[in-house]
Amino acid sequence: MTFLSRASRFGAVGARNLLVPFVVGSLMLSGCSNAKPSITTSGGSNGLSANQIVIGGVASLTGPLTADFAPIYDGVNAYFDQVNASGGVYGRQLKFQYPLDDASDPSQDIDQVRNLISNFHVFAVVGVATPNFAGASLLANAQVPTFGMAINPGWSPSPNMFGVGGSYTSFSAPQTEVAFLAEQVHATKAAVVAYNVSQSQQGCQGVINGLKKFGISVVFQDLGIPAPAIDLSADVARIKSSGATFVASCMDVSGNLLLSQDLHQGGLPNITQYWLDGYDPAILANSTNTSLMDGVYFLISHAPFGVETTNPSAYPGMVQFFNAMAKYEPNVQPSEAALDGWMSADLFVTGLKAAGKDVTRAKLVAAINKLTSYTANGLLPPVNWRISHTGNGSDCQAFVQAVGTQFVSRFGSGGSVFTCYSLNSSQVPIVPLNGVPGLPGLTNSGGGSKS
Repeated sequence: MTFLSRASRFGAVGARNLLVPFVVGSLMLSGCSNAKPSITTSGGSNGLSANQIVIGGVASLTGPLTADFAPIYDGVNAYFDQVNASGGVYGRQLKFQYPLDDASDPSQDIDQVRNLISNFHVFAVVGVATPNFAGASLLANAQVPTFGMAINPGWSPSPNMFGVGGSYTSFSAPQTEVAFLAEQVHATKAAVVAYNVSQSQQGCQGVINGLKKFGISVVFQDLGIPAPAIDLSADVARIKSSGATFVASCMDVSGNLLLSQDLHQGGLPNITQYWLDGYDPAILANSTNTSLMDGVYFLISHAPFGVETTNPSAYPGMVQFFNAMAKYEPNVQPSEAALDGWMSADLFVTGLKAAGKDVTRAKLVAAINKLTSYTANGLLPPVNWRISHTGNGSDCQAFVQAVGTQFVSRFGSGGSVFTCYSLNSSQVPIVPLNGVPGLPGLTNSGGGSKS
């Protein structure tokens, strides 16, 4: 998963999308292209006919990172299949005809984006999931409506680029959420560890900035751990001598598991751990990992898996997602990547319905950018698309904690699994916001196909 996560858009990475960092670095160095393709901005009705809409995607289906990105297409397919089974949108079937593979390579990403725009003439690109979205500027300049994982800077500020949960990212701004967590567990001294690559370091710089902003002392930090981590016992010894009772890690899940093992062996079994990678029921269910993950906190940007059974009326989008995956993708395990595909497709269809039967690309983009409290039917905190290409005044996230073989929601507010924070406040202790319009669990608005 990638260090440029969108789980906390305004303060660093969150619990999602941590890509193996040294792989990312090598891909970025080896695959860059300086070519300046000629892309037309005309074609507002490309891929559009009286009875269908032709759609493409670009994701990492092959290469070293497939597990983190390829399932996005499963979610897109399940959503489109459900819509098509109900007659499509204004009588048009959604044809996901060009789900392309960039092999996790920036130069191939550019080539495939060119194909989507100039050769296949798709109406929209739905389901972008790649560590190096090098073709983003081509889609932005061609004004092609684009939907997917916003884990790269190229999603902002273009009005036709729609990342799941918003398109703006800032990885070094103070991460309020981690400071809030430290306060909740009564930690006053923290340790922070990261790999020696920019994606990991940037994530943890936001963590450090957030802790310091709200008065949590960072008594130990190591942002230079070689990847992959082999032995963290020396770091653990220094964490122990520093007196830290809280540790935040911006490593991948294998590094985090090693950290937890060394903390237990080093005499710190009860230190509070916050990982930016590892929210995966399959990983937690592995008996080797369960004890090492027990008690660890994670931050996610969507409603947690499980709300479809514990509170289905408040989070109907999750119920619809699981039902559609079981029906249309029965051999696929629901995952965060698949959920991103589902939410990408939902926003696209929500925009199509709002734009009307005589839709064009421009009308679709304009319709979505009028949405002020989009939640994908309870899957997301409210997204205000009038401003979410360039920033926001608040941030809403969900904390979960590994307890045995389950992830349990923590610190929700106002009947919701989400906790919202002002990005402009320095108040200590941190006081979560109340009354956020459209907050799932209170009211639901925006999106969601009917099952």
